[in-house]
Amino acid sequence: MTRWKVLLAPTAAAAVRGLPPDVKRSVRAALDAVAKDPSMGKELLRELKGLRSYRVRRYRVVYAVVPAKRVIQVVAVGHRVSIYEELAAGREGRL
Repeated sequence: MTRWKVLLAPTAAAAVRGLPPDVKRSVRAALDAVAKDPSMGKELLRELKGLRSYRVRRYRVVYAVVPAKRVIQVVAVGHRVSIYEELAAGREGRL
């Protein structure tokens, strides 16, 4: 199975840089897993439709799959308590 290319949005990359070292290692392992099989994460619903979420401890990696280019675009990395609300609020602002 060939790997997909993983691209991090600047805000997602900054969020990863700010994580504790052990969580950062777990996020990197999660990105490797998703690069092998993009369907591993769960599909999101409602205003976040089209995105997927992969659980990493108490954090979530939220990404979009672009099959035509074999790219996984990581749009956000954050704590599960607030990540979905922040993403939904950001998407509403772009409509």
